[in-house]
Amino acid sequence: MNTSDRVRENLLLKGLGQPLALNAIDWKIKQQNRSATPSEVQNETLEVVRSLVDEGLFWLGDVHMQRFFTWKRPLDRSMHMVSHRYVDHYDNPKRWMYSAWLKLTDKGEQLAQSLEDKAIDYYRELEATQALSAGSVVSQLRTGAAETQPHRSVA
Repeated sequence: MNTSDRVRENLLLKGLGQPLALNAIDWKIKQQNRSATPSEVQNETLEVVRSLVDEGLFWLGDVHMQRFFTWKRPLDRSMHMVSHRYVDHYDNPKRWMYSAWLKLTDKGEQLAQSLEDKAIDYYRELEATQALSAGSVVSQLRTGAAETQPHRSVA
């Protein structure tokens, strides 16, 4: 799985139950590529936003009074506005951090739920494997300890 896929999956999971602000996407990109320049982070952030919306996984819009409102303008126009706020004012995060929000669509919600279910199943399997492995180690230690203890004869 490449960095872009990890970012997308993480954003889908983070989007369960809550809209994501633009700063959450920027932050996630920075975390996945700590050596990226601000320009690279911005480009990747804008690409991720565009692709998630274009694929029908998220709606792009605003949050007011704890409610999400989808933008009705075409994606190209919305992305131009996001780019202007985000790139042009990158040195002043207060101007762009909450200027755009993403909210899961029904399609995105289904995919995110599927990813969450797979993650839960993986951790359950991992936990069961570790428990079996730990039980095996304890059993081996007991067997080894019994074999190495000297036998005393009572006369």
